[in-house]
Amino acid sequence: MKFTFGRQQNDSELISAIIRGDVGAYEQLFVRYYPTLLHFIRGMLKDDHMSEDIAQNIFMKLWIHREKLDSTQSVKNYLFVLAKHEIYNIFKAKRTTMLSLLPQLSDRDVADRGASAEEQYNYMELNALLMQGISKMPPQRQLIFRMSRYEHLSNREIAERLGLSVRTVDKHIELALKDLHSTLC
Repeated sequence: MKFTFGRQQNDSELISAIIRGDVGAYEQLFVRYYPTLLHFIRGMLKDDHMSEDIAQNIFMKLWIHREKLDSTQSVKNYLFVLAKHEIYNIFKAKRTTMLSLLPQLSDRDVADRGASAEEQYNYMELNALLMQGISKMPPQRQLIFRMSRYEHLSNREIAERLGLSVRTVDKHIELALKDLHSTLC
């Protein structure tokens, strides 16, 4: 049974037809949900091009994995869950990139390299979160973390300066990174 745009089908009928490979049903579903999905993604990402790419990828995944669809489940919820996962992955990748670059940058570096206003804002926001996370650490952990990340001292140098074992310094840095991870997540 082929669907045409003249007759509106309910989601369950469309999914059943899509599972069978009906392109017309897929097109109806696309027309029905693409604008809403795109609006949701744009609201989260604030990036038109990336939002369009993600929305199109979600519908592409829906088609590719159509045999796994369940016509008794809400396709709208399924699409928005896929969108949520895609957005989460983008934020996670962005955070990882920012965290990897942060130790190499200072406030002056960000301004000197001609970073865009958005990059400067992201840096300041991330830096504020890091400072907040560091301030919540016990004093010795704060000191060790700052010596490691901001003074660029090796764990051995920190241990010698503070009269601690290298293993103790290692453990404090490990715990500091866990603290920051939980603060940022």
